[in-house]
Amino acid sequence: MMAEARLKVNPATVEKYLAGVDYPAKRQDLIDRARMNDADRDVMDTLDSLPDQTYHSPIDVSKAMAGSAIGSRPSSSSGEGAGLATGRKETRGGGEASVGRTTAVSAAEVQKYLRGMDYPAGISEVVTQAQKNNAPGDVLDILNRIRDREFRSAADVSKALGEVMQAARTGR
Repeated sequence: MMAEARLKVNPATVEKYLAGVDYPAKRQDLIDRARMNDADRDVMDTLDSLPDQTYHSPIDVSKAMAGSAIGSRPSSSSGEGAGLATGRKETRGGGEASVGRTTAVSAAEVQKYLRGMDYPAGISEVVTQAQKNNAPGDVLDILNRIRDREFRSAADVSKALGEVMQAARTGR
């Protein structure tokens, strides 16, 4: 339960405040850039809780964030915690849904199923790559919620995931 309290924001939100970081970067570099980008207290607390190491990409940051949440479970159906809480019976159109077993899907987890992805790509290519890498249904479900656009990098996909997660938290 303690890890849940440390992880108040999702990796895509943190990545937004790390715009302009030159990787590889040390934890302090991430903190300094987030401060320059006017990150809120939750983002700053999350970065402060990361291991003091060198990060080679936004995916490394996401993995470190996911690692700090190991052993935690989603705290609520709002999607807070390691990622988006989704249910097997959730409806795509919004509204009240009958939510079955919930699992947390983090941006870092999604990214591991995008290994070998060639960018730029549209959402159909992203989903196809995830399928090739044997992504589970909850990962495919969240990818299918992303609005189609051109993704130039893994960071673009993470940003789109953050938008989907935010919409789920706010009920939109």
